[in-house]
Amino acid sequence: MPNVVHKPKEAEQATDDAAAVPKKQKDNPAAKRYHTILRDFMAYTHQAGFYNEGHAFSSTELALITPEQIIRYFKFKLYGDGDVDVSGQPLSGSHHTLDYYKKAISSFVPQRDKSWDTVTQQGNPTRARSVNDFVRQIRALEGVEGSSKKRKMKVNNETPSKQSASSTPTASSTAKKARVRVIDQPAAAI
Repeated sequence: MPNVVHKPKEAEQATDDAAAVPKKQKDNPAAKRYHTILRDFMAYTHQAGFYNEGHAFSSTELALITPEQIIRYFKFKLYGDGDVDVSGQPLSGSHHTLDYYKKAISSFVPQRDKSWDTVTQQGNPTRARSVNDFVRQIRALEGVEGSSKKRKMKVNNETPSKQSASSTPTASSTAKKARVRVIDQPAAAI
């Protein structure tokens, strides 16, 4: 009969210096989203399939993140390939997406308040000049057409409506019904 080795649970594997979502922020949706982005980034960087929701990265792992890895990840998210030469508009996402990813990754970096030092390779890699130049380059490539959503609408020949689907009244939205009722009535009746 083969020997079976049971893996310890992830909570037992986590070290004291691990960067998991703090207990007080577990209910915070933004903190959960930031941790999801970090796990996705680390999985891409380590070429792993994925990391489970409760996975905690050590400070050592996080200190090894470089601006080049961040830029490759950004290219992958925008163009579907981390090694692509950036010359056209992003296929998905925009510079706003990249700013959000930078903020999410930066929130877990051990030295997040320090600028990136290219000589010692220490500090916050999301603050590196190369990362910021890349985001500026994407912003310039987007041009006047703006975000991914606006570009998709242009491709589909759609025009943005002044009243979105979320502003139409629903059965459970009495405040929205009241707003619509006031807008639809003539000015003298109000």
